[in-house]
Amino acid sequence: MELFFSILLLIIATVGANIIYSFYPRIPLAFYQIGTGFILSWLPQFNHFQLEPEVFFLIILAPLMFYEGKNTSYLSLRHNWKAIISLAIVLALVTIVIAGGLTSWLWPALPLALALSLAAIVTPTDAVAVSSITAGVEVPEPVMETLENESLFNDASGIVALNLAVVAFSTGHFSLFGSVGRFLVVFVGGVIIGIILGSLLVLLQLFFQRHSFNVAAVILPVNILAPFLVYLAAEELHLSGILAVVAAGIIHGIYQKQLRLTSTGNQVVLTTSWEILSRLLNGFVFVLLGVTLPRNMIDLADFGSQHFIVLMVLAVGLYVVMTLLRFLWAQFGLVKVPAANDREHQKNSWVIAFSGVHGTITLAMAFTLPLVVNNQILPFRTDLIFIAETIIVISLIVPTLVLPKLLPPQKKAFTIKQFNRVVTQMVDYAIQELQAHHNEDYLTLSRVIDLLHTQRGHREHASAKKISHLFQRTQSLEAAIINDYARNGEISWESAQRYEIKQLFYLRKILLKPWTRFKLAWTILRLLFFNQRQLLIKAYQFKKHPTPESENYQTDVRKMENWGYHAVIKYLRRMQRPDNKAEIRILRHYYELRHQRINNPVDNAANESELLIAAFQYEYSFVQQAAQKQELSEDLVQAINEKISTDQFVYMTSDD
Repeated sequence: MELFFSILLLIIATVGANIIYSFYPRIPLAFYQIGTGFILSWLPQFNHFQLEPEVFFLIILAPLMFYEGKNTSYLSLRHNWKAIISLAIVLALVTIVIAGGLTSWLWPALPLALALSLAAIVTPTDAVAVSSITAGVEVPEPVMETLENESLFNDASGIVALNLAVVAFSTGHFSLFGSVGRFLVVFVGGVIIGIILGSLLVLLQLFFQRHSFNVAAVILPVNILAPFLVYLAAEELHLSGILAVVAAGIIHGIYQKQLRLTSTGNQVVLTTSWEILSRLLNGFVFVLLGVTLPRNMIDLADFGSQHFIVLMVLAVGLYVVMTLLRFLWAQFGLVKVPAANDREHQKNSWVIAFSGVHGTITLAMAFTLPLVVNNQILPFRTDLIFIAETIIVISLIVPTLVLPKLLPPQKKAFTIKQFNRVVTQMVDYAIQELQAHHNEDYLTLSRVIDLLHTQRGHREHASAKKISHLFQRTQSLEAAIINDYARNGEISWESAQRYEIKQLFYLRKILLKPWTRFKLAWTILRLLFFNQRQLLIKAYQFKKHPTPESENYQTDVRKMENWGYHAVIKYLRRMQRPDNKAEIRILRHYYELRHQRINNPVDNAANESELLIAAFQYEYSFVQQAAQKQELSEDLVQAINEKISTDQFVYMTSDD
């Protein structure tokens, strides 16, 4: 039960880090995950938290490598096979030999086999971590493609080399030719068994599709189980389970078009499930890094500060050596990356060097070091894991600081024309779905369709931050004007305060910054508990159950709406500039809709709200389906989702 709660806390920490990152994306996600893990490390149940190495390989690595293989382009692999062999196999082996030899020389007490084990652990790179680090900069496409392909296969090289080094340590024998021969057998054999089993699993899934098997009950479970089955089968044959999983994933990627010949809903279920699993497992590993690093530091403190400093220096030295090797490998043309001139070639070489980010695979391999060898505790295990963790942290920090100086900021991956085209398609899709499934109340449906057509009128992509900032100003202006009229006795103070509270709730819906939302929530709570508790309760009671005694309030609302509307429209007209036209237009539309609905209320507003909710759900569905088919860039998906969210605010809250 304790293990269950520990894993549950790790998952909660992973999700918590993702939530924080969604608010503050400037810092790479991995740092948030490590930070939440660091907080967990002080809980008693994580003092000596351990996962069995075999379980770690099977549960964490197998699905991650399968997913990476699925998302790898076969054409890219075929065109870049020389670069893959050069970086993922030759450079990986050269790095292991040089880094292992350097470690053994600097740390004579460490057996050579364990020094090579450490080098094998810290050699693999992590494409997910690279993508996280380079999110804000424009990495040349050929360079990024090379890095992604490298990370897919150098993981396998490192894992096979690690297994050979551990076997050499446990047996006490090391043969160069025997090890090379064994490496080739395990490597090639793993690829072959992965291709065979991957093909069989693809045929099985195609059979399920042709006979319309249920996705949730049959196809999805088989898809999720595939990497575990392939890994276990390969390991049973003493071949590389990880390489088998990668090969099976690539086979799935090759047959992706045939596997997509099913309903869009089924595609969304499969793709989303894998994306969730991949993000969760990647985050889980980085949280685990944050949990174990402080504990390892405490354990190593028992050996004295000098030993701790030696390990830190060794970690920095290994990182510098690996970075220089990567630079020299690219600079001297041992891996071909297109460049227009010598200067660009050198810059690309440095980008490749600093993009050797270590992450999930390195940490997972470190944790898979056996606890016991030949009935004895593996010596230096904590030291090796600590060095690997330190190298991971260094490899995350250095490119975060260096790459923005080497590369230009990332540009928007879409044009206004593309944005407007997708908005038009999205609105058309939502209208078609409404007409097909919600045609009972024709008059209400017609009104909602007319509203949806106005979404096309906002031709520019608006900034949610600017809208939020402007809306705070217009709300303050409204409140000031209404309070002036209340002081003059033209409306009751009760009506003014009810109206102000209602507008505060609307404002909170659109605010983006958590601290600003918190301050506004505190203002509402203060009104609730200290000043006007009864007024707030009445406002909500009126919203849910209008009563005859609220008629005076309704009259006052129309007055306040007219005063506020005219003042805000005049203010927006005065504030309009070339750089905020889109945001001003959206806010004007919001106030115009609100003005119209308050002065000319419809009889079946509830039905209209339900249809609007359905319409926005269809719009989100359209964007998600297009994203799953990779028809839209990530930036464009984010921009469209922001638009839907903004339009929800405009069309829904103006009717509350």
